[in-house]
This record gives sequence, structure tokens and C-alpha cells, in this order.
Amino acid sequence: MAGRNARPFLAMNVILFFSYLALVLVIGCLCARRIKTADDYYVAGRHTGVLHLTGSLLATILGSSAILGSIDLGYEKGWAGAWLMVCGAIGLLALLPLVKFVALFRGYNLSMLLGSFYGNTVRKMSGAVIAVAWLGVIGAQLIGAAKITAGMFGIPYSLACIVIGLTLTFYTTVGGQFSIIRTDLLQCLLIFLGIVPLAVALFLRSPSLKAAPMLSPSFNAFDLLGMIFSYSTTYLVGPDIYSRLFCAKDKATAQKAVLATALTLIPLAFLLAFTGIYGARIHAADLFTIATNEFPPAVTTLLYFAMLSAIMSSADTTLFTAGGLLSQFFHEQMNSRESIAITRICTAAIGVLAIVIALCFHSILTVLLFALGVYAGAFVVPVLWGLLGLASRRGFVLSAILAGGLLALVGKTLGGPLGNMLVILAFLANLAILALGKIPCKKRQER
Repeated sequence: MAGRNARPFLAMNVILFFSYLALVLVIGCLCARRIKTADDYYVAGRHTGVLHLTGSLLATILGSSAILGSIDLGYEKGWAGAWLMVCGAIGLLALLPLVKFVALFRGYNLSMLLGSFYGNTVRKMSGAVIAVAWLGVIGAQLIGAAKITAGMFGIPYSLACIVIGLTLTFYTTVGGQFSIIRTDLLQCLLIFLGIVPLAVALFLRSPSLKAAPMLSPSFNAFDLLGMIFSYSTTYLVGPDIYSRLFCAKDKATAQKAVLATALTLIPLAFLLAFTGIYGARIHAADLFTIATNEFPPAVTTLLYFAMLSAIMSSADTTLFTAGGLLSQFFHEQMNSRESIAITRICTAAIGVLAIVIALCFHSILTVLLFALGVYAGAFVVPVLWGLLGLASRRGFVLSAILAGGLLALVGKTLGGPLGNMLVILAFLANLAILALGKIPCKKRQER
């Protein structure tokens, strides 16, 4: 595009960018007016229907790491790129039998669920660990949002990071779950409008394009097993997934939303993998490079807002989860007006800290390795153990969380076959420690 014509187009994109941010701020303010009780703030009044719940689940799952990770894996490994989202669907399908227990829980977050199984000490400790880990995830998402905004509009990285971070923090803090679920539906629509038509168009151009199969020497069954343990399990037991289910108006609604989300992820997995395969054909792993080379500028603009929506829709849920977990240290009884005020302060503080992280570190992978490594090995087995009605001594539960988290963190950092073995070992060690501490259910009830 000639420079003279590019300037008005760029100016229009900048206007659209600030209009988008203004829209989500307005939604946040309107939702804040609806908040009358703690249930309204933390779980959207527990009245969310299938459409909004499915949209929120999809928007939460389809963050930049999931979308770009699938495309990058397709670029490097061929059809193995589909495994990332397929493993997510596997985790959700495995969650289906447990949804009825999760949706009926009257608490507000995962640490409260753990506390109902193992006591107040485990609740506080798990809340602290998840809040710190999720701070890294939020920071990584802001890094991604700031990078694509700076590249798209020429805005300085630091300015983009601060503007997006403050907008995200404001509407999440004031509107709570009402705000998140309402903005998620809009963002989910933008994600699909920006990603799916582009991927379908690429497939129609080269439907017979050859690539490595889903299992090959470059991505073997052992790699898949490691992905299932480290990725599928975060869908089976995930603070953000559960926070959506707590908002469902009944268990049938939650089950339908989980099933619809899982079935949507499977075809999307192959479309994203094919996008990476197509990118390998033209030697472009970056989604924006593919769009710029293959489509008119308006498509790239739509893609940008799809990716910005993907990032913000994941970051707002993660931010709210972390804020709620942190607030429990200052006000244990969360079903009160005072707890809402404290949670708002904690959420705002975490949002500001995430902005600082994003300003100091520009590597998404470095930040995410810590967050996901700690969570997957630490909490999946204890949550499942409790949901199945089993019990364990408090000291053993705490030891299992610490041992599993450390082993998974080391495994994710090392990578390769040894790293995958350590990730799997984290789950086995977690399970063994909980089994050693097993006590009769009646003692747990007395405690």
C-alpha cells in the first residue's frame, strides 16, 4: 500500500483500537451497576445460560498461546499442530462426568473447593500459589497484546502495554464476572470472525497440501502423552474453567456448555494446524505475515482485533481469578459486600503488577513456563482426589502440592524426553503422597 494511502488506513485502525477499548470499558461500567450481592460479583448471580457460558469458555480457552501455539506447532510438526486444541477437547470431555459436582459447588473459586476437601490451610496455600502463578500468565498475555499492537499501529510497546493493561484491569475490577462474561461473548465472536474465515480460505486454496501426520518421529506418542499430562489436565482441573462453571444456572447448562466447547475445539484444531502448514509452504510462521501476504489489509485488521480479543478474554478471567484468590487472605468470608471491595483492590493490584512484569520482560515463553509448570503438577491430582470423595491428611496434601509443582516446573523448564518424564512423574508423586496420607472420610468430615 502506498505511503499516502497507508496513513488514513492506519489512522482508521488506531480509531478502531481505542473504540474497542472504550466499548469494553462501557460494558464494565454497565455491569458494575448490576452488582448487588457477592454472588453477582463473583459468579454473575449463577444465572448464566448455555450461549453466554459456551462463549465465555471458548473465549477463555482461545488465548494467544493456544491459537499461535497451534499454528507454530503446525508450522514445525505438520498435522501434530492439531494436538494442542484436541488435547484441550480431551480434557473437557474428561471433565463432563465431574461437571455436576463442580456446578453444584456454592463457592467462588478453586481454592475454596480445595478448602472444602482439605481444610483452611490448604485453601490459603493453594490460593497463594495459584495467584502468583496466574500473575505470570496475565503478564505473558499483556506482552502478547502489546507486541501485536505495537507492530500493527507503530505505537510504542510500553504505551500499548499500559493502555491495554489498565483497560483490562478496570473493566474486570469494577464489573466482576458480569463484565467478563458479557465481554467474552463479544470477544468470542471477533475471534471466530477473524480466525476461522482466514483458515478456511487458506485450506480452500490448497486442500491437498501435504504435511507430516499427527504422530511422526518429530512428534511421537511420548510427546503426546506429555502434552496430555501437562495440557489436557489444565482443562480437566483449571481455575478459569471452573470459575465459568460456577456461574452456570444449573448443572445441565454447565454440561451442555462444556460439551459444545469441546466439540467446537476439534475442527478448530485442524484449521489452526493447517494454517501453520500453509505458512511453512511460504516460509512464514507468523499469522500476521501470512495474512499480510495472502489477503487485503482489511483482513489483517480483523485478524488483529481477533487476536486482541483472544488475549483480553483470557487475561480478564485469569486476572479476576487471581484477585479473588488473593483477597481471601484479607477477608475469609467472601459472601459479603466488604469482600467485594477487598477483591477489587486485590484485582487492581495484580493488574498493575502484571503491567510491570510485561514492561520488564518481553519473552512470553519465559513467563508462561513458570506459571503452567507450577499449576499442572501441583493441583490437578488433589482436586480430582477431593471430587472423587477421597481424603488425605493436611500435611500430605500440602507436601503433594509442593512436590508435584516443583517436579512439573523442572520438567517444563528442561523440555524434551527428560522433561516429559518429570511432568508425568509429578502427577505420580502427587498421587502417591495423597495415597499415603489417606484417612477415612468420617474423620475428614469431623475435621
